[in-house]
Amino acid sequence: MIKTTLRCALSLGLMSFNAVADNVTAPIESLFDAMREHDEQKILSQFTPDAILQRAKKDSTVHTTDIAKFAAAIAKMNGFLDEQLLAKRVQQSGNLASVWTPYVFYRDEQLSHCGVNSFQLIHTEHGWKIHYLIDNVFEGDCESFAKTHS
Repeated sequence: MIKTTLRCALSLGLMSFNAVADNVTAPIESLFDAMREHDEQKILSQFTPDAILQRAKKDSTVHTTDIAKFAAAIAKMNGFLDEQLLAKRVQQSGNLASVWTPYVFYRDEQLSHCGVNSFQLIHTEHGWKIHYLIDNVFEGDCESFAKTHS
């Protein structure tokens, strides 16, 4: 009886751990869906309350953007915004995850730029949330970049 109870408890624990791990990229996918939809509140809901949004610039400086201002700007933009992730490399341990995603960004179906996103996520009582996002912009041919990272 004790062995059966222990096996059931372990199985439930593994199932809940796998469910947590399986949803790591959900807020990332929802973020880019929200950008396509110009949905300010949906963008904001993918982040922790004290999340950080940054860009590593060509001159080695780092620019920080206020997430609320970013979400408001996306909501007001005209045109179709479509960030396509070329791959997702996920590393996860318990309630902490890191996701590396090369991307290409289209505005009104025209290639605008490309680069890499680096996400740090934490699992909260509300599920996975983005706590830190830094990206860069590739200086070169984005079509070749896309082929390399697809």
